[in-house]
Amino acid sequence: MPENPHAMTTARSPRLLAAATAATLALLPLGSPAANHPPDYVLSQPVAVLPLWPGEPPNLVPGGRPESVKNERFIDVSQPRIFVYLPPREKATGTALLICAGGGYGGLAMCIHVDNVVKMLNDRGVAVIGVKYRTAYGKNDVAADAMADGKRAVKLVRSRAGEWNIDPKRVGIQGYSAGANLCLNVIGHFDEGDPQSADPVERFSSRPDFCLLMSTWPYSKPLEDYPLARNAPPTWIATARDDTVAPFRFSQGIYDKLKSLNVPVEMFAVEKGGHGAFHYGMTNSPGGQWPDQLFPWLKKAGLWQ
Repeated sequence: MPENPHAMTTARSPRLLAAATAATLALLPLGSPAANHPPDYVLSQPVAVLPLWPGEPPNLVPGGRPESVKNERFIDVSQPRIFVYLPPREKATGTALLICAGGGYGGLAMCIHVDNVVKMLNDRGVAVIGVKYRTAYGKNDVAADAMADGKRAVKLVRSRAGEWNIDPKRVGIQGYSAGANLCLNVIGHFDEGDPQSADPVERFSSRPDFCLLMSTWPYSKPLEDYPLARNAPPTWIATARDDTVAPFRFSQGIYDKLKSLNVPVEMFAVEKGGHGAFHYGMTNSPGGQWPDQLFPWLKKAGLWQ
């Protein structure tokens, strides 16, 4: 049995396990489970672990720090991957959600932002794809690397949609904090794919069908530095007014900009909860119940059920 539960695969895809790096297979220390998971947390096992890129990822900087895991968080990620969690076939709605965890581009809190919501989303028929995107691991351009990984993840999921019982027109992306910054970059820089590419994955569009921005971190940049256009996907924004890391005014600016472009957009704002207001199952803040606000919006937009 592989030591790292995040790197397990089912018998349906045993070849994927051999492709995982030693870093991904390393034992994940539990750290302080109470700080990372709700009391009733049950670990879900991915059915597949896949590298995002064939061979080395683009713009790999040599001599970077080796990947490690601290308190269940991936640190110094230079080899991006996706973790695939599929709902039972009888429950599947065709909707897929790629989740990009937060961590300030220095690490990935997938334990909180991915692991804790897998069962809830799978129970609602949503396929969950945890995106282990590149963080700062040396002198790399972390925002550019993360955006490239996010776009590639959308393409890769679409390329496997038939195999995973996913509707290629219901592929959404969700991000928390730095992960939301990644998503904001993706919806401003997506491409429609290159039908002539020798890489079949690159023939697919990287435009998400919807985007969920949770506590969006501006990365010390003004909104004007994030291009948004009329063809941006429908977007749902969650923000806390007392968040000092990801200011409410930045999320409000995203909402106003998309509204002015006639892009379908909705904002779920809570008064309190700070930067962790939307940690599902781990907060008494109204933000912790964000799925109750999100799924009616998805259903109305024809993106779920």
